[in-house]
Amino acid sequence: MKLNKLYFIYVVIILLFCAPKSWASQDSSYSSKALMLVKEARQLSLSQPNLAIKSLDEALEYSEKENDEFLQAEILQLQGQYLINLGNFNLSREKLQKAIVLHTKHQNSEKKAQSAYLIGKTYHAQGYHPGAVKSYLEALRYFESKKDANGLLQCYTALGDVYARMNLFSQSIEYNLKGLKIMENEKDKFRQLVMVENLGTIYQNQKNIPKTKEFLNKALNIYKEIGNKAGEANTLLKLAEIALNQEDFIEAKKLYTQSLTIAQKFKAQALIAENLNGLAKVNYLLKDYESSSSQYRTAIEISKTSGLNIELDEAYQGLALLYKSLNDQNKSKAFEALSNEIKDSIYNDSILRKTSDLQLLYESEKKQAEIEIYKKNEQLNELSFKKERELRNFFTALSILFLILIGVFIYFTTQNRKINKQLNKQFQELQNKNSAIELQKEQLTQLNDVKDRFFSIISHDLRNSLTTTKLYFDLVSHPEYKSENHPKLTQEISFSVQNTIDLLENLLVWASGQIKGIPMKPVVLNMYQLAQENINLVTGSATQKRIQVSNDVDESAIAYGDTDMVNLVLRNLLSNAVKFTPENGFINVLSEEDENGTIKIMVIDNGVGINPEKAAELFTQYRNTSTKGTGNEKGTGLGLMLCKEFIEKNNGNIWVESEEGNGSVFCFTLPVSKPE
Repeated sequence: MKLNKLYFIYVVIILLFCAPKSWASQDSSYSSKALMLVKEARQLSLSQPNLAIKSLDEALEYSEKENDEFLQAEILQLQGQYLINLGNFNLSREKLQKAIVLHTKHQNSEKKAQSAYLIGKTYHAQGYHPGAVKSYLEALRYFESKKDANGLLQCYTALGDVYARMNLFSQSIEYNLKGLKIMENEKDKFRQLVMVENLGTIYQNQKNIPKTKEFLNKALNIYKEIGNKAGEANTLLKLAEIALNQEDFIEAKKLYTQSLTIAQKFKAQALIAENLNGLAKVNYLLKDYESSSSQYRTAIEISKTSGLNIELDEAYQGLALLYKSLNDQNKSKAFEALSNEIKDSIYNDSILRKTSDLQLLYESEKKQAEIEIYKKNEQLNELSFKKERELRNFFTALSILFLILIGVFIYFTTQNRKINKQLNKQFQELQNKNSAIELQKEQLTQLNDVKDRFFSIISHDLRNSLTTTKLYFDLVSHPEYKSENHPKLTQEISFSVQNTIDLLENLLVWASGQIKGIPMKPVVLNMYQLAQENINLVTGSATQKRIQVSNDVDESAIAYGDTDMVNLVLRNLLSNAVKFTPENGFINVLSEEDENGTIKIMVIDNGVGINPEKAAELFTQYRNTSTKGTGNEKGTGLGLMLCKEFIEKNNGNIWVESEEGNGSVFCFTLPVSKPE
């Protein structure tokens, strides 16, 4: 058998070495780790069951990654088994039911039956007998079909016990007898004893004395065969009590004496006291009061020394009855009082002490038998080992060689993976750097466009405006100049200077915003007051063109925004309206509050209007160009660009509604309160 195992290991190693790379990596990554954890859990299952469960949880994760359902089912079944030992029956049942699903899927009937049996144990432990019976019978059907003796015995024993707990004694006896038959065929004396004593207890509960005696005598014979004196003495005591209850005093006395002799040999104090009390009771009934008194008193001494309260109480009661029969009322009452003193603790420590000697003897004899069996197995193993040693050494050396080769292979594979991983990392870093460079390039291009736009404005519009103003002043300062020949020159000079001022102010604000940004200081604004202040600023230029400007903003209208930014927007819109409104025209500022928590401000004029193509690009940065006003006023396009930027910073929108030749309506919205 060992040669076959070694050959199998040798073949597995060769297959591992010759297997494709994917096999090796797969096994090392998941399957082998799961199997190692299962092995570790088996080793920890008795000493540290909680750690065993934890190892199985990790193993289950690896098996799920591997998608190995056979291994998953095995792990789940082991978890269920270990959780039963920990007393976690509900979680155990959950794991086992999952295992059954996988066993059913892969038609593994044997494992399915084992899981069903374990589920039965969980119900059995929790006292849910119908569930236990159902699961045990499900497992039993498979074991019966395969004639699996071990599985059958487990199910028969479990069903016998659960039916007994349900007081269904006929079914309990049926399954215990089936289990006993298997054990007799297997010649397993220890497990025969379990079945025989179970049957004896069941028949005793049914008050079937003949059957009780039959199975107690079977148990007695088995104890004699295996040399278990403690069990033999205890069984004789049970038979003596049955004979006493049947008033067969001679048989009872004989059985008590036999049990007492064995108990005294092994100094089993509890059994000695019980047998002495039994003999004393028999002698009392046979009217041998002297022997009865002596035996009761000996039992009292032993019980006091060993702390056997039950036996002590029984002896006190016996003596009280004995002296009552002898008409010695004083002694009778004295012993009855002693009996009453110990009744409160009669069912505590004394019961455990009484059985400790028996259990100790039984365990000692059982271990001795196991040692003998172990020695015989060791001798057989030694003989087998000598025959296989040379061949095993050969396979071991060959296996080590292959393991070394596999180790070298794994080492180079691992190194290759590390190199590939490093290259991939470097490649990713290069890609990230390239993306960052592209982003910087785009930002620099935009800044360059801003710079070009800024210098274009300065070099063209500002220079032209200043040149025009200089020409006007040169004309006025000429000796031949006469003001009556140029009635509108003063107005044109005023327009030129105002345009230059507007241009410089917008340029400064725009340049500052592009270079370092403009800080926001939002507050609650009175829109009527702001509108009026900005109307006052353009009143001079509007008066020169005889334009009527009216403030129809609701006096209670408020908005939430930055004062300077909103002022700039109103000033630019009003200034533009004055520029593009003809003489004798009108400009009107209105407000309208909607249900969305915003206020809309409208600057309406009856000026030249804007064509659709121009209106679409009006607020677009870098593309907008200025247009001359109705009085040849010039602009840069920066004003509307700043208006859009400032309104959006204040959580609003700006747009224009216009038709060429029919005037324009410039609208913007602002929130009426601080946004959440």
